[in-house]
Amino acid sequence: MSAAVRGSNSVSTDPYVRIRRKRWALRIALAALVVGAGWLAWKRSRPPEGMGPSIDAIVERAMEEGPIAGLSVGVARGGRIVYSKGYGFADLENGIQAGPGTVYNVGSITKQFTAAAVLQLAEEGRVNLDAPIGEYLPEVPFRGDEGERVTVRELLDHTAGIRNFTTMKSWWKAIGMEMTPEELADVFADQPLDFPPGTDFSYSNSGYVLLGLLIETVGGQPYGGYLNQHVFVPLKLSRTSYCDSRKLVKNRARGYQVVDGKFVNASYVDVSQAYAAGGLCSNAADLLRWTRLLSEGALIRRKTYERMARPDTLLDGRRIEYGYGLAVGYLDGHRRISHVGGMRGFAGYLADYPDDDLTIVVLTNTEGAAAADVESRIARLLLGLGQRTTRDVRLPPDELARYAGTYDLHFTTVRLVARGSRLHALIPDPGIDDTDLLYQGDGTFQAEGDPETLVRFRMEGDSVVGVTLDHQGIRLEGTRSSGR
Repeated sequence: MSAAVRGSNSVSTDPYVRIRRKRWALRIALAALVVGAGWLAWKRSRPPEGMGPSIDAIVERAMEEGPIAGLSVGVARGGRIVYSKGYGFADLENGIQAGPGTVYNVGSITKQFTAAAVLQLAEEGRVNLDAPIGEYLPEVPFRGDEGERVTVRELLDHTAGIRNFTTMKSWWKAIGMEMTPEELADVFADQPLDFPPGTDFSYSNSGYVLLGLLIETVGGQPYGGYLNQHVFVPLKLSRTSYCDSRKLVKNRARGYQVVDGKFVNASYVDVSQAYAAGGLCSNAADLLRWTRLLSEGALIRRKTYERMARPDTLLDGRRIEYGYGLAVGYLDGHRRISHVGGMRGFAGYLADYPDDDLTIVVLTNTEGAAAADVESRIARLLLGLGQRTTRDVRLPPDELARYAGTYDLHFTTVRLVARGSRLHALIPDPGIDDTDLLYQGDGTFQAEGDPETLVRFRMEGDSVVGVTLDHQGIRLEGTRSSGR
């Protein structure tokens, strides 16, 4: 089956599916009463007094420093969009400006849609979250450490230990090729597990490829078709779809990369390579609407959503800061349910602050753009928090040398080297940029250009034994595997 067919928005004629459609239509109608007509009608109101120019200043500064070709921001509060604006260009070559309705590839923000679809099937009794994935996908040729015994739940929260195929150099040579999900699964299915399932956390796109196949197998439709019929249409997400490069999409942005300080068209990635891990396109308004309706019980039960948005735990009781397709952390004490999205030519960040009734989305058409940093700055403004101040303390070589070495963060390894009076992070994964770390004092470094990413070193006596990475409120622990 081709990727184009996989992403089809065709409607099933299966009679059971038609019955389910009626049931979900009733459920959506009831949810609409709960949520309120004001939200579903997407009434707009003015931004908080004086905040508009301040948001503009945050975005314009980020675009200059980026540089960023185009960017769209959406802010919602109290069931209303209080701010919605586009900046720069959606298409540089044709001079088309970015607007609030510009459609972007949203990358891994896709994962929460995939997770919600799986939970939808679980609510219907058609998927058991604690069942081995091999029960649903017998055709996937697992050959490494009995990967077929990994449970659906462990795929949802990235505790399965299945090797992340986007970190495999062999895969990056084929990112422009069209592949079926089965062919994509073949890339990683024979790899040994990184750890016994349930014993650790390691972000894995591979797990969400398997979840996409699960949706197709149990739902009886291609992944894109299932989401269109059971998610996008019922929730009236009219600008959200499975990305198809051959399909004409109104207001779709072109993706760009920055090389030697200049914009170039982003390298081509076939959507089949992103699939259920990152293959959706959307705009700011739809993502704000999606967040509100999902949390209010319009697609899955509120209780189910609360489980989706709750940090999971490992077998030994340790808590991870990830639920099902959603990262769960804090911004200076304010609970934040979020996800970052990255794709060749695109970057985005969607964050919900449920205790503050605040949702913010930032979408860009420039690879590596600091969408998460822009979101955090806007959130700090609206929540009345002070902006993080960045220091750049230059350290002598002998002081930097104590931190140099290789650190294992499970999902990747990072080699830290001293360059001049700064510490430099070298990340071996293709497509992830190296970066300087700016010393802030007290053994803490900050990623250059991203004040919400902090690196703290763990000491035993005078020796550095590990590292703690705080990224957008999510904390990851790493161990030192070698010295300089």
